[in-house]
Amino acid sequence: MLGWLLLSLAASAAWGAILVLSDRRVARIWPPEKGGWLSAAWAWVLTTAIYVGLINASSADWNGLDWPAWLRWGVGGAGLTLLSFWVQGRGIVDLGLAGTSGWRVGLVTTGAYARRRHPQYAGQIVSLVGLGILGGAWSGLVAAAAGSAALLYASIVEDRDLARRHGVSHAAYRDRVRMFL
Repeated sequence: MLGWLLLSLAASAAWGAILVLSDRRVARIWPPEKGGWLSAAWAWVLTTAIYVGLINASSADWNGLDWPAWLRWGVGGAGLTLLSFWVQGRGIVDLGLAGTSGWRVGLVTTGAYARRRHPQYAGQIVSLVGLGILGGAWSGLVAAAAGSAALLYASIVEDRDLARRHGVSHAAYRDRVRMFL
């Protein structure tokens, strides 16, 4: 269990470090100046590692918190996790695979992006929380919290990047569309 938790925490920490360096303009890592297969690969590997670590850490101590089935399966599994598929899926479809992998696609303000600025990140956060509740283990909840923090920070860093690149257009968009809810 500890190894899987450490995998998830290390991937979240790596994302966090990349985002801090990018946000402080020490290094232009995310979003990349010019996206490519390499940036897409490491971004998706880190994100997948967060999920793999969370799921396996939770499985190793399945319902160690002794939560009731209605909470784990109803709220965590059927509720949040299934909801996340729709929210995140719409964001991915509307942004496109290239956009979700770091390629510059401009300021997307249609589809799911007309209702929230970061539906892909919102969906991923909802899925991490849902999976953490479904697993019912402290290790899964810790992994979900760390991954969610990294994704929340990613949305802030991307908002700042979009503001720098799109100026007034992004300001108007930001004023009328909430970040997540």
